[in-house]
Amino acid sequence: MSRVLIVTPALNEADVLPEFLDEVLKLRTTLAPRHEVRLLVVDDGSTDSTLTVLRDAAVRHGETVSYLSFAANAGHQAALIAGLSHAGSWPEVIITMDADLEHPVAKVPQLIDTWQRTGAIVVHTVRKPARELSWLKRAPSAIFYRVTAALTGLELTAGQADFRLWDAATVRGLNQYLLHIGSLRVFAAWLPGRKASVEYDQHVRPDRHSRFTFRKNYELAAISIIRFSNIPLRAITVLGGLGLLFSAVYGAVVVAAASRGRTVPGWSSTIFTVLIFGCLQLLSIGVLASYLRRLVFSRDL
Repeated sequence: MSRVLIVTPALNEADVLPEFLDEVLKLRTTLAPRHEVRLLVVDDGSTDSTLTVLRDAAVRHGETVSYLSFAANAGHQAALIAGLSHAGSWPEVIITMDADLEHPVAKVPQLIDTWQRTGAIVVHTVRKPARELSWLKRAPSAIFYRVTAALTGLELTAGQADFRLWDAATVRGLNQYLLHIGSLRVFAAWLPGRKASVEYDQHVRPDRHSRFTFRKNYELAAISIIRFSNIPLRAITVLGGLGLLFSAVYGAVVVAAASRGRTVPGWSSTIFTVLIFGCLQLLSIGVLASYLRRLVFSRDL
């Protein structure tokens, strides 16, 4: 028997949460006795009756449903990371998914089967975008994946959302890093080891209001690039080196002009000082940042 824990963030999902809980309870019955399924819901500071629904569910189905509650909204990724951090030693696999039913609960058995068959440490899901979604709604996600993949060098596929299976032993082994990763999507791609994927058709609710706006995708991409890429650091160092090269060429021009009396007294020394020390600062910042990155979080961990 495999022990399966489903971790779900919830923000103001009181309307759809009862239906999601019913789907999970049906799944638990369907998978028994081959698999034991439990659910951990992380209330991300909801302002509606989400917490009340969770309390009632935990009382009625205490053997299956548990929850965490944030005092204030911390964000989707923070809620997922909190769920992974509090998974404990019970599960063999952890499945992260949203409570809005756009991630089909019916795909969970396929994720488990894929994990058992392949031995993958992560089983991604890749959504096939719904036809009713306009290009403007698809664009932020597509831009996020392309830019992040280009700047981190990781294999990221458009449509890889936070609906995925994690090998619980792998998560426990990296538990000390979870609070610093920023983006689970990029972290899952960064993890060394065998990966697998399962496709599913995206289901869009009629009243859907996506919380992943262009601004939030931009913030997530920025955090991911800072955490998992050293390209910006290299760019700073290269810029400083190019600046020094330019300073040497420009300095020769200044010396030639000064020797001919075509400069204002003191101007040459001022230009030299500003150029050289400015470029040295860029080089120093790049080197220092590289050392700090290795101390805090690097791909060599």
